[in-house]
Amino acid sequence: PSGEMDPSRRSESDWQALVNEFLICKQKLESKKEALLILSKELDTCQQERDQYKLMANQLRERHQGLKKKYRELIDGDPSLPPEKRNQVNLAQLLRDSREKSSQLSEEVKELKQRLVEAQGDNKLLRMTITKQRLGDEEVGARHFPAHEREDLVKQLERAGKQNEVLEHSVKSLTDELQDVRAERDVFQQKAHRLNMEMNHILGNDEIRILDIDALCMENRYLHERFCQRQEEINLLKTNLVKYKSALDCRKTSKICGKPNSSALTGVLSAKQVKELLLSEENGCSLPVTPQSISDLKSLATALLETIHEKNMVIQHQRQINKILGNRVAELEKKLKTLEMSGIWSLPGLTYNVSLGISGSMFLFASF
Repeated sequence: PSGEMDPSRRSESDWQALVNEFLICKQKLESKKEALLILSKELDTCQQERDQYKLMANQLRERHQGLKKKYRELIDGDPSLPPEKRNQVNLAQLLRDSREKSSQLSEEVKELKQRLVEAQGDNKLLRMTITKQRLGDEEVGARHFPAHEREDLVKQLERAGKQNEVLEHSVKSLTDELQDVRAERDVFQQKAHRLNMEMNHILGNDEIRILDIDALCMENRYLHERFCQRQEEINLLKTNLVKYKSALDCRKTSKICGKPNSSALTGVLSAKQVKELLLSEENGCSLPVTPQSISDLKSLATALLETIHEKNMVIQHQRQINKILGNRVAELEKKLKTLEMSGIWSLPGLTYNVSLGISGSMFLFASF
């Protein structure tokens, strides 16, 4: 019995598998049917579009044939008519076309004439306005202006208009630049104020008294100029020292060789020697024309030139120092006025004196 039950079970399982496979095939058949319906609908749509395109193509072909026929009739005339009448038809068509063109041209001519009249009226009004502005007469006509003068006035007016446009552009550009400069000025003012506050905080000064960066820069510039002047003074002194040292060496060598001092071309003569030479010339005791006298005169001329050069350098140096001191005084006066106007420094009866002391190559500046 157990052996007989197994085939029955297998048959039931096979039957169930066949049923499932049948259902799957049925679903596939349904999907194929739906796809076939969709394809048939698309085929119908394509056929309808094909028919429409064929109809449109036939219509276009007929229209093309009609236009071609009309074109041939216009060129060759109606083929049903004899040749003489064909020529008459062509001439009539050309006549109609020429009439249409002539009517269009006449309308354009009328429009141009109207514009010309308006332009002449504007020119007349402009000339009358210019005449009134020139002569101040309300009844002045165009007869006061010859043709060439009117042309010149119109040209001047056009040039003035162009110059006005250029000036307007320049004003706009300058206005933009002014705004940029003002913006930069505000930025630098804020930066300077911030730097003053930071320097005041770093140096530990009183909060009420603000350290001025501008004053420090001015002081630094003044000290730098004074330092440069000191360097020039030192260089000048070194040059004089070298010159006097060379003159002293020449005198020593002349004494060792047994030659007189006057014969040595040292380039440095004392004031007493120069005075003696000049007095000898004034008293009529001229020097003999000898190589020694010529050498003495050359030495005298060289010494005088060098002395003049030294004096000029000293004067120029003094002028530079005076200029530096004057600039310093002007800057300090400007700074004091600024402080007084701002209210930071307002001492009653504030006075100050400036004294310059010059002694040799030393220049002293006594300020406030």
